[in-house]
Amino acid sequence: QIAADAPLGPRQCRAWNAQGITTPVPFLVGDLPEVVEQEVDGEPLPTQVALNTTINGRIFPREDVDIWTFDVAAGQSITCAVAAAEFGSPLKSRLEIRGPVGQPVIAATGAGNRDPWVRFVAPAAGRYAAHIQDVQGGGLQHDVYRLTITAGPWLDDVYPLGGRRGTDLELSISGQAIDGNRLPVHIPDVGPRIIRTAFDYQGRPLNRLLFDVDDLPEKLESEPNDAPDQAASIVLPVVANGRIEKPGDVDVWAVMLKKGEAVQLEVRAARLGSPLLGVLAVRDEQGKELAQADGLSSVTQDAALLFTAPADGRFLVVLRERFAGRGGADWCYRLRMAAPPTIPELELVMPDSLILESESTKNLEVEIRRVGTWKSPLTLRIEGLPAGVTADEVQVPESAAKGTLVVKAGKNLAVQFRQARVIGVTELAGQPVRRVAHTLAAASEAPQEEIRVLAALKSPFKFVGEYDLRFVARGAVLRKRFQLDLNGYAGPLEVRLADRQGRHLQGVRGPTLTIPAGATEFEYPLQLASGMELARTCRANLMLTGELADGSGAVHPVSFTTREQNEQLVALISPSPLRIAASRPAAAISPGGVHLIPVTIKRDRGVTGPVRLELIIPAHVRDLSAAVVDVPAGADTAEIRLQSGLSPGPFNAPLTLRATTVLSGDPLIAEAPLECFPVR
Repeated sequence: QIAADAPLGPRQCRAWNAQGITTPVPFLVGDLPEVVEQEVDGEPLPTQVALNTTINGRIFPREDVDIWTFDVAAGQSITCAVAAAEFGSPLKSRLEIRGPVGQPVIAATGAGNRDPWVRFVAPAAGRYAAHIQDVQGGGLQHDVYRLTITAGPWLDDVYPLGGRRGTDLELSISGQAIDGNRLPVHIPDVGPRIIRTAFDYQGRPLNRLLFDVDDLPEKLESEPNDAPDQAASIVLPVVANGRIEKPGDVDVWAVMLKKGEAVQLEVRAARLGSPLLGVLAVRDEQGKELAQADGLSSVTQDAALLFTAPADGRFLVVLRERFAGRGGADWCYRLRMAAPPTIPELELVMPDSLILESESTKNLEVEIRRVGTWKSPLTLRIEGLPAGVTADEVQVPESAAKGTLVVKAGKNLAVQFRQARVIGVTELAGQPVRRVAHTLAAASEAPQEEIRVLAALKSPFKFVGEYDLRFVARGAVLRKRFQLDLNGYAGPLEVRLADRQGRHLQGVRGPTLTIPAGATEFEYPLQLASGMELARTCRANLMLTGELADGSGAVHPVSFTTREQNEQLVALISPSPLRIAASRPAAAISPGGVHLIPVTIKRDRGVTGPVRLELIIPAHVRDLSAAVVDVPAGADTAEIRLQSGLSPGPFNAPLTLRATTVLSGDPLIAEAPLECFPVR
């Protein structure tokens, strides 16, 4: 449930139960109406949405294309923006807008760490379409995205790209439906880092942008500053803000240094969404280059270098775009210039979660990141553990890069979820210093200072099997027997296909079976899909589920699964002894008509029984129906009677002819596609 006054932006979302905790994933809270994609099989079907909407979708399966249509007035400015990378989705999307008659309007694929966005002014009124897909034609379940389509206020860029924390600043801005080009803002008072934030405009937050928060003095460039005699003199430490405003532009900053004085120079541009690929150089007053760096070998694509002055004097810090033909108003940068860190500092980094079962012991490793000359020993402890879980504080020797807390769980624990804190205590210059450990976070998000600790239950039961690889016909049933190791468990169990599967499933199915209390074995039937690729190995995994009481008497569901090959159902796919085909590969469907579909059935010698013939119609295809036909043993032809209503379709996916018979007591299924197209 999302509260009406919930702050906009990301949350760390987790799920937990009696056996574990998921890793955190971002969940974004917005303020526009939301639409969730309802995926259908087949060729993409357009879905109509209103303007000023955020769409939640995913590109799945491979080569999937999602199409969202919206009505636009002539001359209206529309922004369409994808969000995927910003919350960890692996999707690399291409966004294309097409006009009322399908003509291309504008397209984008994003750059660097930016997801694609486009803006267009509608040349004519009508229904426009946003097409989104993976740039390489991929697609998986986790290739999720949020697509905002809006005619409202939208912030494209700001300058400068950051500021001093806790201060007020007037930004130069550009965007859609925004009055003026200046926006007064208050910079959040957070520790120096890159954040993703939304500034307010006329009482409501705009879209989130990357913004660099620092605690150094700030300096804005003043053009012209292309030549040494035009260079602005700066005093260290400082963050210099500028733009490579046109192709060939060069920005020059002047700084006075003493012999042996070191300065750390760091460009922040690409990591903030700027298109600038900066080349950074230091020259003496005669123009001789003393040091140079670019960002091509850097993860951030931003240049950085450490420069030590060879003599007293005035030095020139020069920044340019790597490619001479590039530049513009949004080629912004921040150039941080300061002495290398010398003040001792300490940072503690820990995992996100820790799971313990009764009478178990886990090692909690804490990474110790020392800055400068800090080498002092350290005392680590953990606070806020669940009842029955303990950990003695540990002494970490000086200069050690990690410390290990040994966390122990007692007997008969109740299932408990707690947010604990790991504390480090040491001394600096004779004064006590306390640091709280944090988890690793995305570059633009705040780290969390709590570790999630779960007192959990371990499943007492499991199943075991023997390795068994056999040829199985597609469309047939693979049965395998398993032994139960109950380890004292006395209740009933359920067995079904596991939530996490093996490989080459291609539509296999399996039932949920109840295993009565006291049983020591079970047999599981796996229905192979009729269209599986031949000569490939299918590996299916099972899961057992039961109920178990914890130390407090509360009852929880617990499960057991494994991916070991002895416990998998393994089949090498072979041809089916039953085949069907329509006499014509496609059917012309007219409204209100009756359509007879002749079907041919082919059986191998061992398939002798009757066949049940039916037509499977996708759930989204309306106004079609077909009765089941029972084909007697020995017959090799039949006819499906397909009845259409007044508005049949859409025919973006084939119907499926399905034949089912019995072989050795189990179903044997054969299928064939039937393409349909409408006629009037």
